[in-house]
Amino acid sequence: MKAKLYDLMNWAKIEGIVYSEEDKPASILGPHTVGSSTLYQAFFPDAKKVTLILEDKNKRVSMDVADEEGFFAALSAGKKVGPYSYEVVTKKGEKVFRKDPYAFPVTVIQEELDKFNEGINYGVYKIFGSHEVEINKTKGVQFTVWAPGAIRVSVIGDFNSWDGRFTPMNRVDNSDVFTLFVPGLDASVAYQYELKARDGRISVFTDPYGDKEVTKERTISKVYTEKEFVWDDQKWIENRKINEDDFKVFAWEESKEKDVKTLAKQLKEQGFNHVSLPAFYLSSNFYQMVDYFSSETDIKKFVNEMHKAGIGVIFNWNTASCYALYRKQVSNFFISNVLYWVEEFHMDGLIFSELERLLYLDFGKAEGEWMPNIYGGSENLEGIEFVKHTNSILANRNKEFILLADIDAIWPKVTAPMEQGGLGFHYRYDTAFTRDLIGYLTTDPYHRSAIHEKITSRMGYAYNEKFVMAFPAKAVHDLWDWIPGTEKDKFSTIKAAFAYLSFLPGKLLAGFRVPETMEKEYAAMVKKCHELNSKTDILAKEDYNYSNFSWINSFQQKECTVSFLRKDSHEEGSLLVVVNFANNEKPEFMIGVPYEGKYEPIFDTEETAFGGTKKIDKEAIFTEESGWDGYAQKINVSLSPLSVSVYRYIPFTEEEIYAIAEKKADKIREELMAQAREKVELLKKFKGIK
Repeated sequence: MKAKLYDLMNWAKIEGIVYSEEDKPASILGPHTVGSSTLYQAFFPDAKKVTLILEDKNKRVSMDVADEEGFFAALSAGKKVGPYSYEVVTKKGEKVFRKDPYAFPVTVIQEELDKFNEGINYGVYKIFGSHEVEINKTKGVQFTVWAPGAIRVSVIGDFNSWDGRFTPMNRVDNSDVFTLFVPGLDASVAYQYELKARDGRISVFTDPYGDKEVTKERTISKVYTEKEFVWDDQKWIENRKINEDDFKVFAWEESKEKDVKTLAKQLKEQGFNHVSLPAFYLSSNFYQMVDYFSSETDIKKFVNEMHKAGIGVIFNWNTASCYALYRKQVSNFFISNVLYWVEEFHMDGLIFSELERLLYLDFGKAEGEWMPNIYGGSENLEGIEFVKHTNSILANRNKEFILLADIDAIWPKVTAPMEQGGLGFHYRYDTAFTRDLIGYLTTDPYHRSAIHEKITSRMGYAYNEKFVMAFPAKAVHDLWDWIPGTEKDKFSTIKAAFAYLSFLPGKLLAGFRVPETMEKEYAAMVKKCHELNSKTDILAKEDYNYSNFSWINSFQQKECTVSFLRKDSHEEGSLLVVVNFANNEKPEFMIGVPYEGKYEPIFDTEETAFGGTKKIDKEAIFTEESGWDGYAQKINVSLSPLSVSVYRYIPFTEEEIYAIAEKKADKIREELMAQAREKVELLKKFKGIK
C-alpha cells in the first residue's frame, strides 16, 4: 500500500468492518473527501482484486489492499463524487460489478424516527422494511429495521452469498434503527437480516415488515412492493355505515370456499352483510414474525369482490404475540400493522383474537412464570393501554370501523365507551355460551336433559355487554360431523341451532357447513332468519334492551325444550319462540303466554322450503283461558323433532272480542240453563216424594 494512502487509513474503523462490529459503516466505507482528493474504501471478503470505475471520468483505478480480509482503498483527485462502481475479481476468478451502497445518503427522516420512538408513527410500515426506491437517479432497495441490543446489523441475501460481512447497515444517529440503500436490487430479491449482539452472538431473522416466503432452506423476506391492483370498491368505501342493529357476519373458512364472486353473491342472497377472515399466523418471536405485512393481492381481490356485493370484511388479528408493549417502538409496530391491514386492504372491521392473553399477565401461565404489575395485580397495564390506543386511533380515522373483542376471560366493560372506563369495542364474543352450546348439540338428544343449563344459562349475563355469539373456526367446519344421528337429524339440528341463536338477544357469527345437497334449503332458512331479524325492531334496534326478553319456560329439561318471548313495548308484534332439541315430535304441546289474543305461525325450521316436512299453518292460534307456565293464558302447538318455531302475537280485534264474549256468554247461558234444569228435576223429584 502506498505510504500516503496508508497514512489515511483509520485502522480502528477498519478493524470494526473486518470483524463485523461497525454500526456506522458509512463513516469509513464509500467516498470521503480528504483535502482536495476523494478517498474510496470498500470491503469485499471474497475479493482478490478490486478496481474502482469512475464512470463520469471514464477512469479505472486499481484499489490497494489495506487488509487481507478484503478491505480495499483508493485515492482519486478531486472532491466531486460522480457515479462509480467496483469491478471485483473474486478469489474463484469470477468478475462481478457492484454499485456501492455507501455512496448514498441515509434517508430516514429524524421527525419520523422521533414519532416512532414515541409510539405514534402509525404509517411506520412505509418507512421500515424493504422498499423499492430511486436515489440520485439510481434504483435499488431501501432496507430499514429496528434492532434493539444489536451492535451490528447486516442485510443478507443471494446478492451477497448470505454473508453478513458484506453489507452492514448504518445505525441512524444513536438510535436502535439501522438502514441501508442497496443499489441495483429489485423486488425479486430474497433477504434476511443478520444481527450481532453485544455478547458476540450472531442470529439471523426475517424482516417483520417484509413479505415472507418459506423455502426448504429458510424463511426469507421478500421486498415489500405495492403489487399492482385496481380497486373497484369506491362506492362501498364512500357509503359504508355502521349499523349495529343489523350486523350479520359469515365466518369465512378459506379451505371450503369456491369462487369469490359466487361466494359474495350467495352471502348477499342469504342476508349476510359482513364476512370475517380467519386469523393470520403470528410467531411468538419478535425477530421471526412473518406475514404481518403481506402484499398478497388475493386478499385484496377477496375484499374488493365482497365490497362490490355490498358486504363488509372484518379481519381477525391475533394478539397472542403482542408482547414487550412497554417499549413504545414495539407498540408502534403492532398499531401500524393493524392500520396497514385496514388502510391498504380496505378492511371494515377488526377482531382482537385471544384478547385475554393481552389483558392478563397470568393467563395460561403457571405460578412463577409471570410478574405482577406495579399495583400487585395480574392486569397487563401496557396491554390495556395498547388496546385503548389502537381502538381510539381506528375510531378517529374511520367512524364506520367495527371493533370486536374475542376474549375468553372475565373482563368488565369491554363494549363500554372508553370515556366510561370501557375498552371501546362495538361487540364482544360470547365464547362461553357457544362452547356450551357445542357441547349440548354434540350430545345425544337422549342425554341432553342432564345438561339443559348449557342452553339457558347465558341469559344471566346476556345484557352485560353487546355480545356476538361466535364459534371457533374448527366448530364451524366440523360441527356437522360431531352431531350424533342420521343425516336428517344432523341437518335438523344445525338448522335449529342457527335459528335459536338468531332469535336470542345478541348477534351471530357463524357459517355452519352442511352437505352440498342441502345447501339450497339451508340457505333459504338462513335468509328467512335474517329477514325476520332485519325487519323486526325487537330483534334489531331493541336487541340489546334487556326488557324485551323473558323466558316462558326454561326448566323443561326432560322435554329438552325452551320457550321465550321477545317483547315489543306495545305487546303487539312480540315474538314467541319455541325450541325443541328433543328428537321426537310433540303434537300437542302446551305453552303459557302473557297476552290474550292470537299467535300467528311465521317461521319453522322444519318447513318444506327449508328441507323439512312441515307445511306451516297460516291460521293463528287463539289463546285459551287456562293457567299454564305461570300465565293465565295458554296455546296448544305442534312441535317437530329438533326444530324451532316462531309465532307473532296479534291482539284480538273488536269483532273477535265481541264474538269471543258472545261465545262465552252462550257457554255461560248453557251452563246456567243446565244448572236450572238440574234444579227443576230435583224439585220435581222432591214434590213427587211428598
